[in-house]
Amino acid sequence: MPADTASQKSTQTPAGLERRPEPARAIPDVDAMRRWLVSDAILAADGQVLSWSNGRHPGYAYPEAGGLLLSTLCAERGIDDLSASAADRIAGWLCTTMARDGGVGRGGVAYLFDSAVVLAGLLRYRACGGRVGGDDPIHRLRNFVRGRIAAGEAVLPRSAAADGRWSTQFGAHLVKCLHSLKLYSREFGEEVEAEFVETLINRSGMQPSPVYVHPFCYEQEGHLVVAYGGLSHLFEPIDGALNLLAVLQQADGGLLAFANGMDGFGEPRSDATAQAVRLWLVRDRRRYADAISRALAFLAGCQTPEGGLRYSPGSDDICSWATMFALQSMDWFHSEPRVDDLL
Repeated sequence: MPADTASQKSTQTPAGLERRPEPARAIPDVDAMRRWLVSDAILAADGQVLSWSNGRHPGYAYPEAGGLLLSTLCAERGIDDLSASAADRIAGWLCTTMARDGGVGRGGVAYLFDSAVVLAGLLRYRACGGRVGGDDPIHRLRNFVRGRIAAGEAVLPRSAAADGRWSTQFGAHLVKCLHSLKLYSREFGEEVEAEFVETLINRSGMQPSPVYVHPFCYEQEGHLVVAYGGLSHLFEPIDGALNLLAVLQQADGGLLAFANGMDGFGEPRSDATAQAVRLWLVRDRRRYADAISRALAFLAGCQTPEGGLRYSPGSDDICSWATMFALQSMDWFHSEPRVDDLL
């Protein structure tokens, strides 16, 4: 039988057995996410971590994503040889990109939030035995974070705040920076004073309107850290915020980029959706069981065959930080969430 005939015959479907579409995954593939995050799609040989993977729209080297990936690799379940090698490279790159005053960022701008994320990553790397870079970069980062909080500045140079973007403003999302300082306290025995926490909360203010859901989730994560860190008298109850996230959830399980009151608008985003899952799991997995299930199905629908998650369903930007948030969501879905481990 000629080869082309055999090939045609092998792909024919017998009568009455028409092909049916593959069922949609109910949850993301955890192993595929882990493999993709340490592949050369996101992690370069010199330790640079990219914002996303997209051949037609290349991502940029992103220290905040590097800090998140360092924390992901050094999770308390244990670090294997492959993860340890990747972590060493990332830690080395982060230490070389750090400014003399301890700030990290991109485009000539050092960000308070990004620096706090990198601080958390290097602290977790240190705690699991990593020694690339030593303690000096950690102390410099800690000083930068505390100094910018005390000054009420989200970025350096100060002129960068004039662009009005949420990431350059001293906004409510910065409450989450307290998490990094609590981790520093655990490693080096320096307490985070209640007065310092109160100063940050008072200065950071409220979310602007309309609400950008991604930093809105960061704010709620920050208040969880405050509550679980023994500072409950400063804790702003977040049940209303978590209920709002459930109301904003779309029929497909995703959360849209923006919210105006009880109405969402913009495109659905995988990062905010994964953040909402983590918040719901920590607060009350039974109460939010349906929202969690639908959100995980949405994230599974965003996952590419390689393992990374699309920033939104129609995007070819396969997003590193959204994939890390989703991976932690799945870890917590299968175990007891630990606020200390929050990325």
